[in-house]
Amino acid sequence: MALDLDFKHDHIRTLIVGHEDNHIETLSKHLNDAGFCKSNVLVAKTYEDALACAVKEKIHVALIDYDLMPRTGFELMEELERMGNPVPVIMTAEIKDTNIDKGAMSRGAYGYLVKSEIDPELLERTIRYTVIRRKLEDKLVHAALFDELSKLPNRRAFFDRLTQALHRADRRKQEVCLIYIDLNGFKSVNDTYGHQAGDEIIREVGRRLKQCLRRTDTAARIGGDEFACILEDFSDRDAAIHVINKVARTFDKKILFEGHRHDVGVSLGVSVYPE
Repeated sequence: MALDLDFKHDHIRTLIVGHEDNHIETLSKHLNDAGFCKSNVLVAKTYEDALACAVKEKIHVALIDYDLMPRTGFELMEELERMGNPVPVIMTAEIKDTNIDKGAMSRGAYGYLVKSEIDPELLERTIRYTVIRRKLEDKLVHAALFDELSKLPNRRAFFDRLTQALHRADRRKQEVCLIYIDLNGFKSVNDTYGHQAGDEIIREVGRRLKQCLRRTDTAARIGGDEFACILEDFSDRDAAIHVINKVARTFDKKILFEGHRHDVGVSLGVSVYPE
């Protein structure tokens, strides 16, 4: 099955990172000549400005000069990774250098370009390949970490997020609340009305959980009819209890599928870390 990998030049936001005005002007002109929208080209002349821009702006690709003086492009890439920033990087350098090339690739760069060799065609192709490759990688990651029916993180992703949440709680001296959810009556729906009805229930549970949780929370499907939620950054226990009650109440309403109203309840278990 073909993947949707449509590439639209005027939608791509590019960040140029470098301290030399001539280099920035040349890349900007090449991008314009290659069909990229001028208003979508951002510039950062310092290491700090680049980090701030990467956090604040939605960027599809970053053209990072190796020589940022007094830092290097490697340091910027490493800091972006530590921040969890997903911006794909194309490294640029003054001369062809195998060490820079290998160093950039080992840090996850999608390309390495020598400034004197860059022209609009080469730049366009490199950016296009970078953006499309990232789309492919994102699709593969999503397939590996998300449940197809519920559209929620799967068991593997859940335990990864739980581990991260516990580390954050230790570091910030905060609590994490874990909700375990077991559907009641799901098996009888499957047996009586078939797997299509069961699949629709799983999809609806996923939709309802996402609607009643906050942006900082995680809902996941960890088994056939088993779900779990991770609550973080709540100001006090009452705030967590409010979310727990929302989760419980969201299943009061029956699930409608092909004219039948399915009464699927839940059993909840709640635990608070570090208690």
